[in-house]
Amino acid sequence: MAQPPLLREGGVSVSVTPSDSASAQNRFTGSQLMFDFPLHRFVVHFPIALTVFAFAYDCWAISSKRPDLHDTGYSISLWATVSALVAVVTGLQIASLGEIGKDAITGHALYGISAAIVMAAFGLWRYSAHARQEGPAEKYPTLWVFIQGLAALLVIAAAVTGHRLF
Repeated sequence: MAQPPLLREGGVSVSVTPSDSASAQNRFTGSQLMFDFPLHRFVVHFPIALTVFAFAYDCWAISSKRPDLHDTGYSISLWATVSALVAVVTGLQIASLGEIGKDAITGHALYGISAAIVMAAFGLWRYSAHARQEGPAEKYPTLWVFIQGLAALLVIAAAVTGHRLF
């Protein structure tokens, strides 16, 4: 007996019969696809790169004693937070389709959502401090470096576990 064809959806091969191949192709909506490719895969690279670069700029600012680099790290971390929230939303859209086993998604989602929460809280905290500041910052809190480092580690863990899904 002939094997049913394989349909690639979101990097996952799904065995489909002719009767359900049309419904399988229509599961993704326009907001979830870009060029017939899940939108999540386009978005996830931004929080990964931006979070790591924001952390690197703040570490560079501390080690070189150049407080002006903190402004760059601040701007990058805000964009990293926005892109992380978009990545979480698009990731949850793909996860809701049920194409990949829930146990495989759980670790990736845990790291991704945790990173987005840490980054959002840190971004709000840093924005609040930046808005109250009058002039250049005199001292960058050491706790902020650890929180930003934690966010970078969580984003990297989400990237590694997400890469293993496909």
